[in-house]
Amino acid sequence: MGIVASLRAREDFLKAAFVTLGSRFLDLPSRYGFHLIVAFRLGVLDAGLFYIAFSVLTLAAGGGRLGIDRALTREVARAMAQDAPNDARAIIADGVRTVLLLCIGATILMLMIADPVARHLIGNPALARPLMIGALSIPPLCISVVAGGALLGLMRVGYSQAIYSWLWPAIYCLCALVIPLTVTSALWLLLAATSINALIGLLLLFWILPKRDVTAPAGQKVPLSGLGWSLFTSEIVQLLLSSAPALALGIVTSAREVGYFALAWRVALILNLVSSAVASMVSPRFARAHTQGNHEELQTISVQALGIVFALGIVPLLILTFGARPILELFGSGYGDGATTLRILLLGQCIAMLSTGAPELLGMTGHGSVLRRINLAAALCLGLSLAALTPWLGANGAALATVSTAAAIGIGAMMAIHRYLGFVPLVALRSALRRRG
Repeated sequence: MGIVASLRAREDFLKAAFVTLGSRFLDLPSRYGFHLIVAFRLGVLDAGLFYIAFSVLTLAAGGGRLGIDRALTREVARAMAQDAPNDARAIIADGVRTVLLLCIGATILMLMIADPVARHLIGNPALARPLMIGALSIPPLCISVVAGGALLGLMRVGYSQAIYSWLWPAIYCLCALVIPLTVTSALWLLLAATSINALIGLLLLFWILPKRDVTAPAGQKVPLSGLGWSLFTSEIVQLLLSSAPALALGIVTSAREVGYFALAWRVALILNLVSSAVASMVSPRFARAHTQGNHEELQTISVQALGIVFALGIVPLLILTFGARPILELFGSGYGDGATTLRILLLGQCIAMLSTGAPELLGMTGHGSVLRRINLAAALCLGLSLAALTPWLGANGAALATVSTAAAIGIGAMMAIHRYLGFVPLVALRSALRRRG
């Protein structure tokens, strides 16, 4: 790559990083405002009940899209890199239709099983109605995500991050300022906020959709399900990480312990704002570089991604680690008991930072089957760790289970990248820093 081209690529990367991270930092007042309102207004016990329902909803919503949004990101980016707008339009239309059918099926299934899950799995029949109300939010959540995935493939990163992450929590927070909150009203408000978010996402996608090229052949669809499933295994692990510990605690401990674990997990995810934002930004760039056969660019993007995450993540990591108890106590009485849990969760987030972009690199370079095996092994690790540690150590055991899962993903992804692509991102970053030093 020439010097001029290299400088332009770096400028383009930094500009995209600025837009992406700027959008994600809106998560701090919006998404964490959402969790603050839920924690403060509901209290530890009702917040625990809300998060049990929210965890089930999150898992069901994942089943309502099966990774189609991530497949859309890759295939739309590839189509646009090949200057094929008709293909991009056809792929997006097919993806939206597929997710619509999937999420309707997931909603019906959750409505059917809400009562037996509440009674026999969680052991709290009063949760049946909140689970049913939560089920209604599955379609707008899924439509929002598929719109965000398509926008990301079109390189509209700022719009994508708004729909993916911060817009619906911002809407929720504004409405919650004037609406009394109970467990059920909080879930009804969730339905309203996500529905508005989905509508805005579809309108943005319609506005930004590339114009049809009348001189080119009709757009060709590509199978999204196979790639979607491979990429969805990454999301399955993330969904399980955010949902399974709370569910396990709800089954074997008290709603109070669920409440402070759920809050500690959301606070730890502040670090994930940076790493997930950078990972989503580099995904279409990996796909484009792979399509163009530019192996050097793949390594450069990986190094830049890790560099940004370390530069922006180390200070929040230290602040959260040493200030765990007072930070949690800002959310209300009783939450400070989760300080040790938060510190354990932060260890897992630190491990995840070390492998930022690694799963996306495998998925976007045609190694989806390898990624699928890594993620299935990580999911098994999470399940076994929760079963072994949660009854024994409670919230701390659930937190340790997330650490073991993050380690399994990071080590597996780095080994696969070294085997199939010939470099290790962390080693490449160290080499780049030595050259600069």
